[in-house]
Amino acid sequence: MLTNKISNLCQNLLNIIISIIPLSIILGSLAININVVLICLLGIVTYKSRIFKMEHRIFLYLIYSFFFYLILITLFKNLPNLHVAPRYETHIFKSFFFLRYLILFLVINRHITDGNFNTKLFFISCAFFVFLVAIDILVQVSFGVNMLGYPITEGRPSGLFGSENIAGGYLQKFSLFFIFFVLSYFTPKKTLYKILPFIFFMVPIILTVNRMSTVIYVTSVFLFLLIEKKLKEILITFLISLVVLFSIIKFTPVHSVYRLDTAIKVFYKTSVDIFFNAPKLFWSNTWKEDERLTPGNNGYVLHFNSGAQVWKKNKIYGGGIKSFQLNCEFIKNQTCNSHPHNYILEILTDTGIVGLVLIYSIFFLSLISYFKFYINKFNSELRFISMPFFLITFFEFFPLRSSGSFWTTNNAVVIFLMLAFLINVSKLKSFNNK
Repeated sequence: MLTNKISNLCQNLLNIIISIIPLSIILGSLAININVVLICLLGIVTYKSRIFKMEHRIFLYLIYSFFFYLILITLFKNLPNLHVAPRYETHIFKSFFFLRYLILFLVINRHITDGNFNTKLFFISCAFFVFLVAIDILVQVSFGVNMLGYPITEGRPSGLFGSENIAGGYLQKFSLFFIFFVLSYFTPKKTLYKILPFIFFMVPIILTVNRMSTVIYVTSVFLFLLIEKKLKEILITFLISLVVLFSIIKFTPVHSVYRLDTAIKVFYKTSVDIFFNAPKLFWSNTWKEDERLTPGNNGYVLHFNSGAQVWKKNKIYGGGIKSFQLNCEFIKNQTCNSHPHNYILEILTDTGIVGLVLIYSIFFLSLISYFKFYINKFNSELRFISMPFFLITFFEFFPLRSSGSFWTTNNAVVIFLMLAFLINVSKLKSFNNK
């Protein structure tokens, strides 16, 4: 009897700790790491060795292979250079500490598989904190400071995130839980009422001037409607989106944010440049002198090219975790940053083709598993519950986008958390069950 009570207590605590991940992301890397470690420890105490087992063994083999390969290649590339500089020892430590996300993935998987995950609590938590961030951005743009008194930094509102301009990415991801909670829990009948939650979050996302987050968010809406075969709603959403977009561009005070019209033009030009220069990244080592790139005219192409050229030095196996800075060069059309601003390029530079195949195999197999569930599941509530996990994971792994570093705390916790959910969407409970 006492054992059952302790087990139930651990499961409830685990649900609470998992549900405050959106809050820990707002608080910063230290809070995220504490949260992840607590999930790992509590998961091991609750499920013991059972966390190391999965129903779908192919996922288990792939995830184990990716993490242990990451450690092996990092050791192999860094151990010979330990006498050169302390930073090589730091990279080795980081590869081992990154194992916390493997444990996180396994704990979430076991928690859902055993039917103990509180879906409703997680959605409510995500919805509350993302709504708070959205309101805070609107307050900051309107009054120059947010609810805590933080001013706009460098012309871009960041709200509760202070000097970090990541509010757009946070809203783009976690707003989906608010939206689909509303759609599944309240089931609005009219098309306009269904679209209103999407429009509400689009406004603060645009105001953060995070162009990639805006594009991904709008594309997420259209992808959802396309999957649901709601062509009429696609057209209505498109028209309303244009009205909202141009209204924000016209009426937002210039002093509050970057000029949005300029930001859109720059984004368009950068996207075109990346599209036409992409073949050169992998098939040539340089451009003609008159095509010389600088951070001033197209920084992303410069970063992407730098990542591609570093990858060519270790195509098959990579250079180990966060090795981009160790192997990059300040030469024509190349630069050294903390990462190449694209997940695929970063995974290639750090783990080579081997690591890329391993991690993207997990992604593609999870998509196949998800669509099998989605096609056969006629319960609209369960379809809506599963949709945020699919959309977030899909666009995190989408190759043609700029991004932060794959290995950073903020990104890694979202990636492996969402992968664990996506693989197990068929086992998620409806809001009425718990």
